[in-house]
Amino acid sequence: MKTIIITGASDGLGKALAEIVLKNGNKAICVSRSKCDLKGIENIVCDLAEPKQIDKAVAEIKAKFPKFDALVNCAGNISVQKPNAITYDEMERVMKVNSLAPMYLTSKLFDLIKQNEADIMNVGSTVGLKGYPDQCTYGTSKWAIRGTSINYQMELAKTRCRVTQFNPGGMNTPFWDKYNGTKIQDPENWMKPSDVAQFMWQILNLPKQMEVLEVSVGRKTK
Repeated sequence: MKTIIITGASDGLGKALAEIVLKNGNKAICVSRSKCDLKGIENIVCDLAEPKQIDKAVAEIKAKFPKFDALVNCAGNISVQKPNAITYDEMERVMKVNSLAPMYLTSKLFDLIKQNEADIMNVGSTVGLKGYPDQCTYGTSKWAIRGTSINYQMELAKTRCRVTQFNPGGMNTPFWDKYNGTKIQDPENWMKPSDVAQFMWQILNLPKQMEVLEVSVGRKTK
């Protein structure tokens, strides 16, 4: 049985991955500000924008779940602002969760990751591969997490630990609704988080002599 730590598993892609982990007879641990309601999941309540709460979550992981097989940094915040109207508060809010939290959480668990020969999967976005209008802050945060992945790949190169940078495109999740109340108008044309999560699970279950350094998956458009 594998134990997978997933940040942001209370909804969206993180929850979809947690559901697959549980359905396959494994243990899923949700590190999130809100609890995940999936039966059998272990919840560690943590606001990832607050370093002291991350410290507390790390202490709980070390006490209760020191033997884990993968850390999936999936929590994320969106931002849309005109380039001449970017606010510092918005930058700070997004960068804390999308960039600083996964780097800090991984650092605090780094010794255990090496000891467990565990894998790291950092969830970025296709926004981190090119520019999008009015998404400078969000895009910058996703470019940053790619740099984090590359550095941890170097640090762990001589171990059995694997680091994957996973870049999904548009999915039918509550992401936008939570941000500004916008509903996806054509949900059938957007990727299902369950399908994307299945792809993530396949990567995590590849033989240890295989490592996916970076992969992007986007929705097919006509």
